[in-house]
Amino acid sequence: MRRRRRSTGSEDEAEVAMSPLIDCVFLLLIFFLVTTVIKRKEKLIKVEMPDTTAAISENTNEETLVIGINEVGENLAIAGRGNDGEIKWGKLEDLSKYLQRQIENKGAKILNRPLRIDADRDVLFQEAIDTLDICKLMGFTKVSVKIKQTEEVE
Repeated sequence: MRRRRRSTGSEDEAEVAMSPLIDCVFLLLIFFLVTTVIKRKEKLIKVEMPDTTAAISENTNEETLVIGINEVGENLAIAGRGNDGEIKWGKLEDLSKYLQRQIENKGAKILNRPLRIDADRDVLFQEAIDTLDICKLMGFTKVSVKIKQTEEVE
C-alpha cells in the first residue's frame, strides 16, 4: 500500500503574481509617453531670460571685448558711445570675420581677455548659443553672456 504525504500549510511558499506587475509597468510606461512633450525643433524653444538687475554691471573694463545680439538674432559691435555714455551698436555681417580682425589687430593675447555677449532678452535661445559657439571656436576662453532689455540693444 502506498503512503500519501500530507502537505502542511507551512510548506506553501508565497509567490508574486507577475501578470499584474507587468500590467502596472506597461501602464506607467504609457502614462509617461503620453504626458511627455517632445519638441522636434529645439531651436524654437523660447527661453525667458532673467532681468538685467541679475546681470553684470554696465561699466565695462577697457580690456573686455563686447559684442551684442539684438532681438532678431543679428550680431552687433560697439560703434561708439553717445553723449550720455550709452553704447551705440553697429550691425555685423559676419561675426567670425569681425573676431578674426580683432585677433589680427590686437594679437593672440586678446584670446585670454574677457569677451562679453550682450544679448537682448527677447532673442531666441539658439541664436545666443550660436554666437557663443562662434566665440569659443575662434579661441576665446573667457566668454560671458549679459542679458539686456530690448531698448538697450538696438
